[in-house]
Amino acid sequence: MATILLLCAGYQVLVHSAVTGAQPEVIRLALTFLPLLILAWWAVTRSHHKLLWLLVLFAAGAATYLLAGRNVWGLAAAYGIPHALIYLSLLWLFGQTLLPGQEALITRLARRVHGALQPDLEAYTRRLTAAWCGFFAIQLSVSALLCNFSSPGSWSFFINIMNFPLLALMFAGDYLYRITCHPDFPHASIATAIEAFLQDTSPPGNRSVRSDPS
Repeated sequence: MATILLLCAGYQVLVHSAVTGAQPEVIRLALTFLPLLILAWWAVTRSHHKLLWLLVLFAAGAATYLLAGRNVWGLAAAYGIPHALIYLSLLWLFGQTLLPGQEALITRLARRVHGALQPDLEAYTRRLTAAWCGFFAIQLSVSALLCNFSSPGSWSFFINIMNFPLLALMFAGDYLYRITCHPDFPHASIATAIEAFLQDTSPPGNRSVRSDPS
């Protein structure tokens, strides 16, 4: 897990340096399409709506290719497409589970890992799902504002360099809130949470239930 996080952080540093002109053309293009290829792999192996996702990714890839050959703003926009696509997808994925009659995504993941939940923990996990939706929406809004009113370097700094620190801050805030307000709530590692998320978003035939009492 630590290796994956380091690789992702290194990738985003390279992307920022590419936007500011510190990378050769072939590296810039490779960095541009890598997230879309990863999303395509996820769509083929995990998504419930493979054809829809592949069509969206094909359109995103075409737009990325056209933008990447233009000026610095075009290159920055090409890198911004995967960022926007990822956060829009997460906002939709989390947000749809907050509709009336739906079980919140994090509530569902908590049941998958820990089993039955007390009513106060159900309410907490639903609020946490809403908080993550707010985080995704803020990411998209700030990115759009910087894209329109700031320099390419400043915008790139936010969507690349600040991305992981802000995610870490969100996780840390949740952890501090949980141990303060719900100290009896069983702890699950980030790796366990990610595994539960991947299982939950897999096609039904690929799902398995894993209980972790820790």
